[in-house]
This record gives sequence, C-alpha cells and structure tokens, in this order.
Amino acid sequence: MNQGFCPSPELFYEKKISSFPALSRALRVLDEDSGVRLLGTLAGKKCMVFITRFGEKYTIMTYSTKKGTGAPGERLETIETDSVRVLEEAIRRISPHSVRAFVY
Repeated sequence: MNQGFCPSPELFYEKKISSFPALSRALRVLDEDSGVRLLGTLAGKKCMVFITRFGEKYTIMTYSTKKGTGAPGERLETIETDSVRVLEEAIRRISPHSVRAFVY
C-alpha cells in the first residue's frame, strides 16, 4: 500500500527549525553530509527547497510540489553560492514570513 510522500512531518533523523535566526545558524555549520529541506513558495507555487554544502559552496535546488502527495516535482531553480548572505536572501524570497525547515 502506497501512502505517498508527506514532506511536512519531521522524520526521526531531522531537526525542525521554525525561525530564521536558527536556520541561519544551522546553515553556517552545515556538514557536507547534511542538508536542509525547506517549504515555501516561488512564483506563486508551493515549493520544496533542498540546501546542501560542499566545502564553502552551498547549492540551493527549488522544486515545485506535486498536488496530492507533496512530493518534489519539476525543478524550478538552482543557485550555487559561497556567500551565506546570498543564501539567506534566497531563503527570505522563498519563505518571507515564516520558516518551516528541517535539517537532516
């Protein structure tokens, strides 16, 4: 029985973050084998954002979400940066009013 993909609940290996300052701190110390999953909106569409880090470079990949399942759909945007400021600006654009993120 397929119960579908549900991006909202915190998985056992994830830490929920619900404030921008806490997310900013988590991103600054993000390990190379870790990442962040963020829920937001881009171009009027619900989206899911994945942030990873390799060395000093962060990669932000933004995907639309599939109706009904909430699973990642079409890739909408990819940004690579070594600037935490650019990273924070991208997150504020996608999630301007509240943060709903999970560090894994």
